[in-house]
Amino acid sequence: MKKTAFVGTRTQYYKLEAAQAVLDHAHAPRSGFTHSQNVHSEYSHLNRGYYYHGASSCAEALDLMLEKHKQVTGKKVRSDCNVLFEHVLWLSEHQFSRLEQRYGFERVREAFLARAKAYAQSIKNEFGFEMLGLDIHYDEGTVASTFERQRFIRNVHCHIMFFNYNWDERVAPLRHLMNNGKDQKGRTNALNPNFVRMQDLAATAFKDMGFQRGESKLVTGREHQSKEQFVLSKLKTAQQATDTLQQERIQLAVQLHQQRSEQLQLTEQIVIQRSEAASLAQEVHKLKDQFQHLQQLIKQRAISAVRQFASRLTRQNHSNKPTR
Repeated sequence: MKKTAFVGTRTQYYKLEAAQAVLDHAHAPRSGFTHSQNVHSEYSHLNRGYYYHGASSCAEALDLMLEKHKQVTGKKVRSDCNVLFEHVLWLSEHQFSRLEQRYGFERVREAFLARAKAYAQSIKNEFGFEMLGLDIHYDEGTVASTFERQRFIRNVHCHIMFFNYNWDERVAPLRHLMNNGKDQKGRTNALNPNFVRMQDLAATAFKDMGFQRGESKLVTGREHQSKEQFVLSKLKTAQQATDTLQQERIQLAVQLHQQRSEQLQLTEQIVIQRSEAASLAQEVHKLKDQFQHLQQLIKQRAISAVRQFASRLTRQNHSNKPTR
């Protein structure tokens, strides 16, 4: 009988610049700048996040740890160091759906979160990495059409983020995990025992939910690429990611330039309008002065005209009186 209740973990590490994009994508609310084609936003409200160190995201937790590193060691983390160690914990959809049908979505989601936290703690306890947080995704997957009906096939998984530093030993643990080591016969191990152990820890954390350890690639034989093919594949993926980020950077730069240009135009318009307003205010003041002066002249001339008229009238009255 084919097993359909697997649990496994895939790991990757990143330097700071790449880590920022990864953390943005993984953030459960999907409110960042990165976007994936296999994300179906109508399900994003089902995602769940949990973060350590009082942070509201793994990105914020990383910033806090970088600042702590600076305060504790007296120096910043070097830009060429791998600061982020990501574990993508995946669960088979078949078993996950069975659990939801039996116990309900909310209860299973909380159970998933609790066991993901337990897995993260086991990684910290055994390898020393500092936990940043985790984001559970229910909105990624593919849409399959069957019998004129579309069905969303989920890729249920969790991004668990670690800061590559052990505060107790003051070391970056990742560098000590990359050696495959040797077996009892002195031959190099086909698989790195540290990462094999992580698979074991994932299986232990989810055993009570009915999940089993994913099969080793030595059993499945899925990895048949030569070293050159593998490197080329990774280079192609990295190039595509670089091209995408470069295009986004260009678009953001263009938008920023447009906004700055619009801001400059608005500033110039404000200066012009203020200047025009000041000039109009001066003209209004002058017109008021002229109006008041004109009023005084009219008043004075009116008084003078009335007096002259009264004087002529008086003289006429005197000249018209009969003589005796």
